[in-house]
Amino acid sequence: MDKQKSDQLIRETMKAAGLTDAFIADFITKVDAVRNGETGMVKWEEVGDLDPKTDEISLESIHSSYPTDLSLLSKLVVIKLNGGLGTSMGLDKAKSLIPIKGSMSFLAVMAKQIEFIRSEFGINVPLLFMDSYNTQKDSQEELEKNGFKQTLRTSFLQNKVPRLDAETFTPIQNKNEKENWCPPGHGDIYFTMVQEGILDELLSKGYEIAFLSNGDNLGATVDPHIVSYLLRENIHFAMEMTPKTLADKKGGAIYRKTIGGKFLKYELLETAQVPKEHENEFSGLGKFRTFSTNNLWINLKALKERFSQGNFSLSLIVNPKQVDGKSVIQLETAMGSAVGNFQRFKGIIIPRDRFAPVKKTEDYLIRRSDAYVLNDDYSLTMTKERKAAGLGEVLVHLDETYYKKIHQFDHLFQQYPSLLYCEELKVLGEVLFDIPISIKGKVTFQNQSGALKKISSLNRKEFANETISL
Repeated sequence: MDKQKSDQLIRETMKAAGLTDAFIADFITKVDAVRNGETGMVKWEEVGDLDPKTDEISLESIHSSYPTDLSLLSKLVVIKLNGGLGTSMGLDKAKSLIPIKGSMSFLAVMAKQIEFIRSEFGINVPLLFMDSYNTQKDSQEELEKNGFKQTLRTSFLQNKVPRLDAETFTPIQNKNEKENWCPPGHGDIYFTMVQEGILDELLSKGYEIAFLSNGDNLGATVDPHIVSYLLRENIHFAMEMTPKTLADKKGGAIYRKTIGGKFLKYELLETAQVPKEHENEFSGLGKFRTFSTNNLWINLKALKERFSQGNFSLSLIVNPKQVDGKSVIQLETAMGSAVGNFQRFKGIIIPRDRFAPVKKTEDYLIRRSDAYVLNDDYSLTMTKERKAAGLGEVLVHLDETYYKKIHQFDHLFQQYPSLLYCEELKVLGEVLFDIPISIKGKVTFQNQSGALKKISSLNRKEFANETISL
């Protein structure tokens, strides 16, 4: 199909869905790039290392040199990404609505985090959620139920884009309407903030720094020292980065884009942009010592200036998918790739405490367990006992056949095991955790019988460095 007809179908489809002309034009530009051969893959010879001396600063250094300044903290706004349905965990509602500690949902905890900051410093730091069409209504009801209030709006909607036929670049037309659309990636946040007038509204009210993070990462709380550092040193874009472990193979990384030995700009490298022959190098612990937590700090005046110049851009991610056996593509952008628009960048090296995401049921088990605790400021972090024992992140592998979806997980984990001193837990086969048990070191439970087996049948409550057959 020729470009003119394809573009017309895209425009008509997006227009009928209520999307703006400016957003549609931007999307068609991305489609043109793919049509002309853009794959989203980086040229590996252009991927240069960061310089720890000039490109990075430790959170410890910031804490020791930049004290809390209430006049600067009053310029902060917090924005959480809340568009995800948690489909990888079998959810059909916002992931932020499920309980994470006790009966408290992710959303309730995020609201409590902001209320703590307000109470602690006497400053009404606002909290905004970037929702999707699928999450906004339920999430707003949850906020209301928890009594969260502020004068500024609490939600704005991210856009959606059509999935495209991989051959014709036309919108797919599936009977299930939801299958025809996908999120444009969280990089859409900048376009939406401008398009909806949110950026101008925030600037007019005196806000200068936005702290952006994923709604499923409850370690990402406000740090007043970082606000002081950014404004005193005129840093326009900062990314929180943490040392990589074996659990972080897919984490994105910041690099120096270098052509002919000359530094051009900073860029974010995501897994989907890595050529296949370099995937092991990317996921290893050598070239990329740290990875992006997606905790971002952005100077709103600098962001406004970039948009005013008309040259704000994000790296394109071309995500191939299958829908009813048909090859389709999703065009996405990551919000961290905005780093390429700012020369005044700094990578903030943080402890693991500020990164506790939930992407899969394995993560969910770790955060729900006693290995993680909700602190007085409502941050979710690894327990002091575990850190004192010199233990890192728990490695958990659950048999996808039985534990991948949240309803399966909830059915089989009637009791959460103690993971306080667990290094690695593997569950192979269908095992019902029906009594409280303690797991230490590396433990594997395997059930190859093909029938459900209960932990209680073992008549034990403690397991350490062993493989158990049920």
